[in-house]
Parts: sequence; structure tokens; C-alpha cells
Amino acid sequence: MCTFCKILNGELDGYFVYKDEHFAAFLDKYPVAPGHTLVVPKEHFENYLEAPEEVLSGLAKVVKLVSIAVKEAVKADGVRILTNVGESAGQVIFHLHVHIIPTWANGYPEVFKFFTPRREMTTQYYELLQKVINEAINKIKEK
Repeated sequence: MCTFCKILNGELDGYFVYKDEHFAAFLDKYPVAPGHTLVVPKEHFENYLEAPEEVLSGLAKVVKLVSIAVKEAVKADGVRILTNVGESAGQVIFHLHVHIIPTWANGYPEVFKFFTPRREMTTQYYELLQKVINEAINKIKEK
């Protein structure tokens, strides 16, 4: 069983910011930027090219929702939305996932001055980001 399937099944810890019947989003354990989040289908597909179109259309809707929430929650200027297909493209976990990576025009805001890319962060980091992203998702869904 892959790492993401284990997170989805509760065998490994994950800081979820979104869940529904078919998809979930959780914070990247080794984030590139503060708020780096992954969106995955609950059903296992190795990568984007192997997933059925109906899964990809549902995935796109969740990616949009979570991207807006992440951008608002961390006060980012923009976001990178990407997926890697195959080892040569940088895919490390072979379960379809989309990265949402916040960006800022002038580097990280002061509140994230402690942040070091691609390192496991403290529990407080994950819990805080989980809380503010969840709140942003809830506000968007209420509109």
C-alpha cells in the first residue's frame, strides 16, 4: 500500500484540510512553501494519466476550492498548481496527487520567517496551517 493510501486509511498521520466522499487534501509533510498542500483522490491511481476523466473533473473542482482557500489563508500573491507523472518528472509517491504551492512576490511574509523548504515542520506549524486553511474552506463553502 502506498504512503498516501496509508494516510487516507489512518495508518499514517496526515493534517487534513479537506475531505469528501471521493477526495482529500492534506498538508505536505516536507513543504516547498508555507501552506503547501496536496489534493488526492481517495481511490488509488498511480498518476494523472492513469485516472479516468470523471475522477480528473472532480479532482479539478477540489483543487480549485483548496487553492483559493490556501491562497487566502496564507495571504499568498499566487499559487503553483502542479502534478508530476513518473520518476523522471519528480514523482516520488505513486498515487495521483496535485500540489498547491503558495507564492509571494517578495518572499515569505514575516510570519513565516522560520520556514525552511523541504524539511519536516513542527506539529504547531501543521496544526496552525490546518486550522486556517480549514477556516478558509468553510468560509468559501458558505458563500
